Amino acid sequence: MAQYIANPIYDSAFKYMMQNEKSATLLLSALLQRKITDLKIIANDTPVIEEKSGVRILRLDFAATVVNPVTNENELITIELQKSYLDTEIMRFRTYLANKYSDPNNAETVAIYILGHTFQEIEIKKPVIYNYANLRSLTHDTIIVQIPYLKKNAQTKVEQMLEAFCQDYISTKSTQLLEMDISSKPQEFQDLIRPLIYAVADSDIRKVMDIEDEMSAYFANYKSVTDEIEVLKEMTEETKKELQKTTSQLQENQKQLQESKAQLQESQVQLQEKDSQLQESKIQLQEKDKELEKLRQLLKQHGLSEK
Repeated sequence: MAQYIANPIYDSAFKYMMQNEKSATLLLSALLQRKITDLKIIANDTPVIEEKSGVRILRLDFAATVVNPVTNENELITIELQKSYLDTEIMRFRTYLANKYSDPNNAETVAIYILGHTFQEIEIKKPVIYNYANLRSLTHDTIIVQIPYLKKNAQTKVEQMLEAFCQDYISTKSTQLLEMDISSKPQEFQDLIRPLIYAVADSDIRKVMDIEDEMSAYFANYKSVTDEIEVLKEMTEETKKELQKTTSQLQENQKQLQESKAQLQESQVQLQEKDSQLQESKIQLQEKDKELEKLRQLLKQHGLSEK
């Protein structure tokens, strides 16, 4: 029976899986082809998005205790797991790797790159590449996963575990979902993808995946992170212009409001003046009425008034 799982090519689903210690251990053990006896996320459990040398990556750092296959002794290594599904410029990617491993402090680090695209300039059509020395002659352990080359019903153990990323399983309902029959899969694989099954029902994860879809659609016509940055700059400039336009309109509205307020105040003063004039006219009229009444009384006394 087919089972829906969250597509781990999405950063949100991938992070959800890798923050599960058991799933992270199973995936990294398969990639390293070494037994991991202890695994911890370094510093904190919050994955970060980094911009280095124009390469947009999702990075998680792990401290792992692994068993040396020769001596059978435990060794402590650092694993830098980095993921990108964008069609990143290969030269920028190479530059990033060279700069990263020029630091002698990284001698004990194993770098794992999970890519949603392939190296278009290098004709190595393999899902997993180990110790790819041509990348600026790097001598450090490097593992590169090219997701587009992953296929169903893989034969090797590492590729069987990586079927969790195989895009041939994309559901017809949504690209956010993979649809596969896991009943025939090894128990380790079923344990690996269990967080992805849970993620399907997690509304927060699905909302973030929706945002990722919107961003992917927006950048569909851009071939590199450099293009993305330029577009984001353009978006920022457009937003800035709109903000300035809105601010100018607001200032104009405030100016008109102040003018209207001043006119209202002037009208109120004029009204008060008219009211004062009216009161004065009323008083004058009352005075005239009094004088007229006196005149009537005087005429009456002299018999000249009407009876």
